[in-house]
Amino acid sequence: MTAGLLCCGIAAALPAQAQQYTISGTVEGLPDGATLQLRPMSHENEKPVGEVTVQGGKFQFTGTATEPIAANIVVKDCYGTTTLMLENTNITVTGSVSKSKAHDGVDMYNWNVTVSGSPLTDQLNEHKKVRQHLNDLYIEKDRKHRATWDQYHALKDEAEKKAFEQTEAYKDANQAESDFFKKAGESFDSLIMANKDTFWGPLLAVQEFSYFTPDQRALYEKFSDAAKQSYYGRKMKEELWPAGAVGQKIEIFAVKDEQGKTITFADLAKDKKYVLIDFWASWCAPCRKEIPNVKRQYELYKDKGFEVVSISIDRDAKAWKKAVDEEQLQWPNFLSGEVTDQFKVKAVPTMYLVTADGTIVAENNDARGEALAKKLAEVFAQ
Repeated sequence: MTAGLLCCGIAAALPAQAQQYTISGTVEGLPDGATLQLRPMSHENEKPVGEVTVQGGKFQFTGTATEPIAANIVVKDCYGTTTLMLENTNITVTGSVSKSKAHDGVDMYNWNVTVSGSPLTDQLNEHKKVRQHLNDLYIEKDRKHRATWDQYHALKDEAEKKAFEQTEAYKDANQAESDFFKKAGESFDSLIMANKDTFWGPLLAVQEFSYFTPDQRALYEKFSDAAKQSYYGRKMKEELWPAGAVGQKIEIFAVKDEQGKTITFADLAKDKKYVLIDFWASWCAPCRKEIPNVKRQYELYKDKGFEVVSISIDRDAKAWKKAVDEEQLQWPNFLSGEVTDQFKVKAVPTMYLVTADGTIVAENNDARGEALAKKLAEVFAQ
């Protein structure tokens, strides 16, 4: 029961005397035979560096960490994590979990555990107190103004909503919302900047931001060289300055249909000129908002060599099938976490317009909405 090596990057600030980590767990509520995975915390769906089977509530991961990395312990294919720092020492995890169902029907494990033997995890937990304090403030704000927001959202008529927005109760609730998110932003910025000279700066940025936009480039530039060269510094840079993919070829992929038959990209692109690869999810509102536009383009160009391939990141196959039926999608549809990982999809919708040989001609915003319509009109006019 061993984890793979974490060997990329520059070593930093790990105990020189230890050559590996051992994570020993005793957690009540984990079912016998459950598969636990150890996954680096990231905005990407990282591959596990360790995978073990639970017996009698006990498990053990071993491996080598070459630099400080936060990792999540998760039950395979389920929601819910507990986070610790990988460092080459003996780490103990004790406590319990309870199981419930998430909104999409997938099992959710709620971890209530204590991690000992890891000084870096102790530091991580200290940093987390900022978020815990903000959570308390949010709960109090929500308790105070919940009735106002419930009353507002119950209104269906736009005129009634506009009238309600002039009430003191609504203005107070709206101001409280604005004040909270301003304080949250300032608190997270302060925490990250207090650690800008070490690996903690970018690590905390990755933890506190769900994703990065160009707005965070200024934040990154304030980090020290050591922070930028750390594991999360490198991750942050890759996300803030992604390499443009237009002109490059996609990595050839294969998917399985509902009967388990393997279908390659070459199969999907056979006799086609252009293929739109659309990563989406049943629960993703922007994804489904884009579907009518894709349908229009499909009808215009399907007989001229245009194909659409939709790949869902849903965990719940029933929810995916229901959405495909509701949207009446006429092109090939697949459910594939493997292909999602292969393309390093961080958020949906993610879209690529490619030629039949896999060369990317447009991506993301340039492959959606009016931009997609213009691009297809251009390429099919040639």
